[in-house]
Amino acid sequence: MDSETFWSIIDGARSAAGDRVTPGFAERFTAALRMRLATLDKSELLDFDARRTELQARANSSAMWATGRVVARYADAFVDGLIARGRDLYERAVADPDRLADDPVIRAVAAGEIPAHELAPREVEDLAEELYGETDDYPMLLRTRTGEVAPLVEDDWDDEDDDAVRKHLPRIAALFLPQP
Repeated sequence: MDSETFWSIIDGARSAAGDRVTPGFAERFTAALRMRLATLDKSELLDFDARRTELQARANSSAMWATGRVVARYADAFVDGLIARGRDLYERAVADPDRLADDPVIRAVAAGEIPAHELAPREVEDLAEELYGETDDYPMLLRTRTGEVAPLVEDDWDDEDDDAVRKHLPRIAALFLPQP
């Protein structure tokens, strides 16, 4: 599956869910994505999930993990949430997670206006595998498409240390972490 097809599926699901992140967005997005993925054959499901796995790997950094942890408590699902919101936001976030502090949805979560779980559709991770069926073989089949996805960590620091988060992500930390 090429990148354009992948993002077209994501964009269609987001449009069906309502482009704005509001209460219920994660559930609506997951349902809309499920409907789109259900039309794919097994090979296409593997291709879709391989592309999603590659995007997860591209986002693998201490800064992104810390951002996901302090904003939504689940870093991997947080990245799926960034993917759900579209290519442009995903690319900006991967380039500089601290810039997410400017995002109106992130600010709304910080203000308590939107629940953090709306940013992290946790079910997306297993959706293609569930639709594929034959789950015993799925992880191996996916690995043949993605290879061993090695972490792309360029900024190796302790993403669970709030002081390190304040140092490396000052704008996100100002929104979500208590100040010392």
